[in-house]
Amino acid sequence: MNGLRSLSTDGLPRGLRNLLAVARREFISRGRTRTFKWATVFLVVAGVLLASAPVIIQFFDRTSTGDRVEVVVGSTAPSVDVVLALNQILNASSSSTIGGSPSASAAPAATAAPAKPATPDVVVVAATDLATARAHVGDGSSVAVLALTRDSAGDLAFDLYTGNGPISRRATQIQQAAIAIAVQDRLLRAGISPIDQARLFAPPTFAFKSADPNATSGPASADDYLTGTFMIGFALTIALFMAIILYGQWVAYSVVEEKASRVMEVVLAAASPFQLLAGKVIGVGALALLQYLIVLLPTVAAILFQGQIAGFVLGSGGGGVSLPEGISIPLLLAFGVMLVLGFGLYSVLYAGAAALVSRQEDINQIVAPLTLVSTAGYLVATYAGTGLIPIDSPLVVVLSYIPFFSPYLMLSRVGMGTASPLELVIAGVLLLVTIPAALWVAARLYRSGVLMYGQRPTPRTFLRALRAR
Repeated sequence: MNGLRSLSTDGLPRGLRNLLAVARREFISRGRTRTFKWATVFLVVAGVLLASAPVIIQFFDRTSTGDRVEVVVGSTAPSVDVVLALNQILNASSSSTIGGSPSASAAPAATAAPAKPATPDVVVVAATDLATARAHVGDGSSVAVLALTRDSAGDLAFDLYTGNGPISRRATQIQQAAIAIAVQDRLLRAGISPIDQARLFAPPTFAFKSADPNATSGPASADDYLTGTFMIGFALTIALFMAIILYGQWVAYSVVEEKASRVMEVVLAAASPFQLLAGKVIGVGALALLQYLIVLLPTVAAILFQGQIAGFVLGSGGGGVSLPEGISIPLLLAFGVMLVLGFGLYSVLYAGAAALVSRQEDINQIVAPLTLVSTAGYLVATYAGTGLIPIDSPLVVVLSYIPFFSPYLMLSRVGMGTASPLELVIAGVLLLVTIPAALWVAARLYRSGVLMYGQRPTPRTFLRALRAR
């Protein structure tokens, strides 16, 4: 009670004084804990490392010797230098080996070889004995063996021996390369020269355009979409989901700690349940936002200055500082709005539910329904972002206005460019209206839950707490 009166600022209503006092107490007491300090340091380091992952991967790839693949030609006498063609295709860019059709890769493999990287991803060598080559796969010195034969029609046939599964990345690349080599062999045996093959299989110009004539230009290719719009939207959705769950549980644990120590009974004599819950949510929310900013700023700096970091670490020239492809100021504003409002909604419900239990061991059980609802919204947003669910389907559009799901769905729709600013405002207003209603429900649970000790958190307990006067 003294803690509440310590912020008795003249001129402020008593209810507001109590609310600010509770918020200040939560902010200071939790901010001083070692757990908060060490967790902040860990999150900063993890965020910077994740943002610098491309540079770190390139640094270690420089010293990599590449995977070794052996080719056993036998008596097939192919019209193509299989070792050279396989080496060129597997070490080409991903657009030559994965993104396009296999036949489109055949002609470049036979004509103009792309410049080899300093350290190839794959080292392709010729082998004469299949049994010995397979033994190399067994002892780990090679990752795969590709054996050539001829089928009854005279076409090349391939047997791949590998310790990995048929859907592994390397096995898929080798299969696509084998298709390209087989097509090229057929064309050469039919008398079509490599120059004519290059002209026949040259990929056409293909661009993605928006159906909306007023829309800004989107990603030019699937690769641009995956590395830009999708990855940014996916990362922001994950960050939003983790923040709501993590910081919502902070509020829940704070409520249970006070109830277990009987502090709640004393504090309720000086402030109303509504004031206590609102102050607790504001205090923990302010501390959570502070931690989020502490983690976010160095992470964003690592992303913006990635070119300069790569130049320093890898010795290459750094590019200019700019927002990564897929990030825009409206998207960041939408993320901030959905983060604050989504946390506000879930945190008050977490607090009200936590008031019904007396032990920290029971927190996960009582907040499980809220976590499942939040997870459902996150999963639908993720599926919509990946295209498994159409982003403009009625299901996604309707759910993006429902407060429990709108933080995730509306953020995904804004990131994909399918939601207008007005729709974002409507979703935000609905959240603002829902938060006081949720706070009223949570306050009733909080007031009734303070007297409940040793009772199991059941639906009957929940309903009885709501009906209590």
